This record gives sequence, structure tokens and C-alpha cells, in this order.
Amino acid sequence: MYLCIDTITAESGIALIHEGKCLGFEPLESRHSSDGLFVGIDRLFKEAKIAPSDLKGVIVSKGPGSFTSVRVGIAVANQFAHQLKIPIVGLTTDEWYGFKTDQKDYLYLQTMNRDELYAVGFGKWKTKIITPIIHFSNLPKSNKVVWLGQLSLEHQSALPAGYGVVSNLIGTQETWVVACESVFKNAPRQKAYELIEPYYAKEPKISPSKKHLKICKIQ
Repeated sequence: MYLCIDTITAESGIALIHEGKCLGFEPLESRHSSDGLFVGIDRLFKEAKIAPSDLKGVIVSKGPGSFTSVRVGIAVANQFAHQLKIPIVGLTTDEWYGFKTDQKDYLYLQTMNRDELYAVGFGKWKTKIITPIIHFSNLPKSNKVVWLGQLSLEHQSALPAGYGVVSNLIGTQETWVVACESVFKNAPRQKAYELIEPYYAKEPKISPSKKHLKICKIQ
């Protein structure tokens, strides 16, 4: 039994995966995905009639994404792994979306701000993206580019000519099934707990009013 936590993507939610099947999925509101996280997990456990001790591993989306959403999801996932001494795996958003498709050559694109994108190339596009944070104007120019990810409507409408969306994507619950089968297939049981760190792709900006606050790791 695997617990999957995503507080970051447009398909955010909590899933329970067991023997190649999704036993339950609790969607989370994308703009407030950290709200109700414990309530949703508790509801899934009750509906599946399982206890936390039945878990064999945890997967969590680790970023990039909203600063608060990233940290809340990872904190909860780390606590489960730490208390139960079970394997934990962190997936970047491009890795998670990669499980949704069999497409080999594509770009993963995610809006970071008005001018910048988080971009990762796969297949023949891998060497075309040197750094994960690029200016929108520096996207590869080609009439045969397919992409998937999370772009603002403004960025979608301004994509270069020839860009198309990856087709035949699988659903959210099936994606978690594929992800679990892939990352836990040969995962050994952890002897020591390892903390999953947030991945922001670049250093987050902290407002002047919050600079005095210290971010502490879970021990």
C-alpha cells in the first residue's frame, strides 16, 4: 500500500495505491491544496479500511510550485515516512507528468512568472534546454514541438508557431499507479530515514516582512 501526496500540480490530490490499483483518490483544490490534507488522508484510510502501519512507501510531489504548497506536502509525507520507517520518493513536476504519457520527444513547460518558465526537455529535446529556468522568449523554435505541463493562459497563447500539446494523456489516478510501479519496483526498505527536500528550481523570493522568519527542517 502506497500513499501518494500532491499539493502542487493542477491535478493535486491524495491517492492510495495497492497492487497496481488505485483504492481511493481525494482531490485537493489546486489553489488551496494544503487545506484539508490531513482530513483527506484520514478519509481515504477509513474508506479503504487500513491503518498507517499498512503503508509500504510514500510518494510526494516536491516541486517546483507554490512555496507554501510545496513545503506542506513534503512535511506531511516526511512525517509518515519518518514515523513508519518506510521508503519515501520525491518527484519533480516534470517527472510526475512524464508518467502520464508514452511520448518520447517533448518539452515539459511550467509557468514560473510572467517572463520565466521551468522547462525540461525529453528525448531529442533534452540537450536543447540547458538550465531549467529559461526566459519565455528562449523557447526552442521549431514547427514540430509537442509539450505538456502547466502553462498560464497567457503563455499558452504566446507559444511559438508549431507547438502542440501532447495527446493521449492518462488520468490522474492511473498516473499514480504507473508512478508507484516504476519508483517502488526495486526500492529497498530504508534502514535510515532520509528527508525529502523541496525543489524550487531557483531560490524562492521572500518578502521583506518574512525575512526574519527561519525555515526549520523536520528532525
